[in-house]
Amino acid sequence: MQRAEREIADPLALQKILEDAQVLYLALRDEPAPYVIPVCFGADNGVLYIHGAAAGTKIDLISRDPMVGFSASTQMRVIPADSPCGFSSKAESVVGTGRAEILTDDAARRHGLDLIMRHYAGHRTRWHLAGHRTRWHFGGGQAAFEYKPASFARTCVIAVRIHAMRGKRTG
Repeated sequence: MQRAEREIADPLALQKILEDAQVLYLALRDEPAPYVIPVCFGADNGVLYIHGAAAGTKIDLISRDPMVGFSASTQMRVIPADSPCGFSSKAESVVGTGRAEILTDDAARRHGLDLIMRHYAGHRTRWHLAGHRTRWHFGGGQAAFEYKPASFARTCVIAVRIHAMRGKRTG
Protein backbone atom coordinates (compact mmCIF):
# COMPACT_ATOMS: atom_id res chain seq x y z
CA MET A 1 0.00 0.00 0.00
CA GLN A 2 1.47 3.35 -1.05
CA ARG A 3 0.46 5.21 2.14
CA ALA A 4 1.12 2.86 5.05
CA GLU A 5 -0.58 5.18 7.56
CA ARG A 6 -3.92 4.46 5.84
CA GLU A 7 -3.60 0.68 6.00
CA ILE A 8 -5.91 -1.25 8.32
CA ALA A 9 -4.31 -4.52 9.39
CA ASP A 10 -6.19 -5.34 12.59
CA PRO A 11 -8.48 -8.35 11.90
CA LEU A 12 -11.18 -6.98 14.24
CA ALA A 13 -11.18 -3.65 12.39
CA LEU A 14 -11.46 -5.46 9.05
CA GLN A 15 -14.39 -7.49 10.40
CA LYS A 16 -16.06 -4.26 11.59
CA ILE A 17 -15.80 -2.79 8.08
CA LEU A 18 -17.54 -5.89 6.70
CA GLU A 19 -20.23 -5.57 9.37
CA ASP A 20 -20.83 -1.91 8.45
CA ALA A 21 -20.74 -2.35 4.66
CA GLN A 22 -24.07 -2.76 2.88
CA VAL A 23 -22.77 -4.04 -0.47
CA LEU A 24 -19.98 -6.41 -1.40
CA TYR A 25 -18.56 -6.25 -4.93
CA LEU A 26 -17.61 -9.72 -6.12
CA ALA A 27 -15.08 -10.03 -8.96
CA LEU A 28 -15.10 -13.19 -11.06
CA ARG A 29 -12.77 -14.24 -13.87
CA ASP A 30 -14.26 -13.78 -17.32
CA GLU A 31 -13.05 -12.91 -20.79
CA PRO A 32 -12.19 -10.37 -22.03
CA ALA A 33 -12.34 -8.65 -18.62
CA PRO A 34 -13.30 -9.43 -15.01
CA TYR A 35 -17.01 -9.65 -14.20
CA VAL A 36 -17.85 -7.58 -11.11
CA ILE A 37 -21.26 -7.69 -9.45
CA PRO A 38 -22.73 -6.12 -6.30
CA VAL A 39 -24.13 -8.72 -3.90
CA CYS A 40 -25.81 -8.96 -0.51
CA PHE A 41 -23.61 -10.86 1.91
CA GLY A 42 -22.93 -12.13 5.39
CA ALA A 43 -19.57 -12.88 7.01
CA ASP A 44 -18.37 -15.24 9.72
CA ASN A 45 -14.96 -16.61 10.73
CA GLY A 46 -13.11 -15.80 7.51
CA VAL A 47 -15.96 -16.83 5.21
CA LEU A 48 -18.23 -14.59 3.15
CA TYR A 49 -21.67 -15.89 2.23
CA ILE A 50 -23.64 -14.69 -0.78
CA HIS A 51 -26.82 -15.96 -2.36
CA GLY A 52 -28.61 -15.86 -5.66
CA ALA A 53 -30.28 -17.91 -8.34
CA ALA A 54 -29.03 -21.43 -8.92
CA ALA A 55 -28.21 -20.67 -12.57
CA GLY A 56 -26.72 -17.71 -14.39
CA THR A 57 -23.46 -15.94 -15.17
CA LYS A 58 -22.25 -15.83 -11.55
CA ILE A 59 -22.69 -19.59 -11.10
CA ASP A 60 -21.20 -20.36 -14.53
CA LEU A 61 -18.08 -18.30 -13.81
CA ILE A 62 -17.58 -19.71 -10.29
CA SER A 63 -17.96 -23.24 -11.67
CA ARG A 64 -15.31 -22.48 -14.29
CA ASP A 65 -12.86 -20.81 -11.86
CA PRO A 66 -13.63 -20.51 -8.13
CA MET A 67 -10.92 -17.92 -7.40
CA VAL A 68 -12.58 -14.55 -6.72
CA GLY A 69 -11.79 -11.03 -5.60
CA PHE A 70 -14.00 -8.79 -3.49
CA SER A 71 -14.30 -5.27 -2.18
CA ALA A 72 -16.58 -3.56 0.31
CA SER A 73 -16.58 -0.14 1.95
CA THR A 74 -18.41 1.82 4.54
CA GLN A 75 -20.46 4.62 3.11
CA MET A 76 -17.99 6.72 1.13
CA ARG A 77 -18.31 10.46 1.37
CA VAL A 78 -16.62 12.85 -1.07
CA ILE A 79 -14.98 15.84 0.59
CA PRO A 80 -14.95 18.80 -1.85
CA ALA A 81 -12.13 21.31 -2.05
CA ASP A 82 -11.40 24.61 -3.77
CA SER A 83 -9.29 22.96 -6.47
CA PRO A 84 -10.04 19.82 -8.45
CA CYS A 85 -6.92 18.03 -7.19
CA GLY A 86 -7.79 18.88 -3.60
CA PHE A 87 -10.90 16.69 -3.44
CA SER A 88 -10.70 13.68 -1.14
CA SER A 89 -12.96 11.05 0.35
CA LYS A 90 -13.78 9.59 3.74
CA ALA A 91 -14.39 5.85 4.07
CA GLU A 92 -13.00 2.57 5.26
CA SER A 93 -12.71 -0.30 2.81
CA VAL A 94 -11.51 -3.85 2.45
CA VAL A 95 -10.27 -5.75 -0.58
CA GLY A 96 -9.42 -9.39 -0.74
CA THR A 97 -9.28 -12.68 -2.52
CA GLY A 98 -10.78 -16.06 -1.83
CA ARG A 99 -12.10 -19.30 -3.16
CA ALA A 100 -15.82 -19.66 -3.84
CA GLU A 101 -17.71 -22.86 -3.19
CA ILE A 102 -21.32 -23.52 -4.15
CA LEU A 103 -22.85 -25.07 -1.02
CA THR A 104 -24.98 -28.19 -1.39
CA ASP A 105 -25.49 -29.21 2.25
CA ASP A 106 -28.81 -27.81 3.51
CA ALA A 107 -27.46 -27.03 7.00
CA ALA A 108 -24.52 -25.07 5.53
CA ARG A 109 -26.85 -23.25 3.12
CA ARG A 110 -29.20 -22.33 5.97
CA HIS A 111 -26.25 -21.09 8.06
CA GLY A 112 -25.13 -18.86 5.19
CA LEU A 113 -28.63 -17.47 4.61
CA ASP A 114 -29.05 -16.82 8.35
CA LEU A 115 -25.80 -14.82 8.37
CA ILE A 116 -26.93 -12.78 5.37
CA MET A 117 -30.28 -12.07 7.07
CA ARG A 118 -28.59 -11.08 10.34
CA HIS A 119 -26.28 -8.75 8.42
CA TYR A 120 -29.21 -6.80 6.99
CA ALA A 121 -31.83 -7.29 9.70
CA GLY A 122 -29.45 -6.60 12.58
CA HIS A 123 -30.78 -8.20 15.72
CA ARG A 124 -34.30 -8.58 14.32
CA THR A 125 -35.59 -12.10 14.22
CA ARG A 126 -38.90 -13.28 12.85
CA TRP A 127 -41.51 -15.18 14.81
CA HIS A 128 -44.99 -16.37 13.92
CA LEU A 129 -48.31 -16.02 15.70
CA ALA A 130 -51.27 -18.28 15.19
CA GLY A 131 -52.83 -17.58 11.81
CA HIS A 132 -49.40 -17.35 10.10
CA ARG A 133 -48.90 -13.66 10.78
CA THR A 134 -45.25 -12.65 10.75
CA ARG A 135 -43.78 -10.35 13.38
CA TRP A 136 -40.25 -9.09 13.85
CA HIS A 137 -38.63 -9.36 17.27
CA PHE A 138 -35.78 -6.97 18.07
CA GLY A 139 -33.34 -8.58 20.43
CA GLY A 140 -30.00 -10.30 20.67
CA GLY A 141 -31.21 -13.86 20.15
CA GLN A 142 -29.58 -16.13 17.60
CA ALA A 143 -32.76 -17.88 16.48
CA ALA A 144 -32.69 -19.21 12.93
CA PHE A 145 -34.87 -17.60 10.31
CA GLU A 146 -37.72 -19.54 8.74
CA TYR A 147 -37.58 -19.86 4.96
CA LYS A 148 -40.37 -20.93 2.66
CA PRO A 149 -39.44 -24.43 1.43
CA ALA A 150 -39.85 -23.52 -2.26
CA SER A 151 -37.69 -20.38 -1.90
CA PHE A 152 -35.02 -22.24 0.07
CA ALA A 153 -34.91 -25.03 -2.53
CA ARG A 154 -34.21 -22.68 -5.43
CA THR A 155 -31.72 -20.41 -3.63
CA CYS A 156 -28.05 -20.95 -4.26
CA VAL A 157 -25.69 -20.13 -1.39
CA ILE A 158 -22.02 -19.55 -2.03
CA ALA A 159 -19.27 -19.57 0.59
CA VAL A 160 -16.14 -17.56 -0.19
CA ARG A 161 -13.25 -18.68 2.03
CA ILE A 162 -11.09 -15.60 2.41
CA HIS A 163 -7.42 -16.18 1.50
CA ALA A 164 -6.23 -12.60 1.93
CA MET A 165 -7.83 -9.33 3.01
CA ARG A 166 -6.55 -5.88 3.82
CA GLY A 167 -8.12 -2.57 4.57
CA LYS A 168 -7.69 1.14 4.02
CA ARG A 169 -8.94 4.26 5.77
CA THR A 170 -9.26 7.56 3.92
CA GLY A 171 -10.23 11.00 5.17
